[in-house]
Amino acid sequence: MKKQKGKLRKQSAFLLAESTEMNARYTEIRKHSSLLRKQYAFLLAESTEMRKHLSILRKQYAFLLIEIDLSKIE
Repeated sequence: MKKQKGKLRKQSAFLLAESTEMNARYTEIRKHSSLLRKQYAFLLAESTEMRKHLSILRKQYAFLLIEIDLSKIE
């Protein structure tokens, strides 16, 4: 009986240590996940802004091409 109690105590201590370690890992993963979500939001905003600028540049380029073609006609 004493051997069983000793074995159960060791198992309990081991499981507690494992649980503590897993909780620490989970906390780290949550921190990294939070950081990645923030980075993703920032990159998405940057991408949107770049697409807006690209659209403006395309329009300016098209306008310049038309200007060049019209100057050839004159």
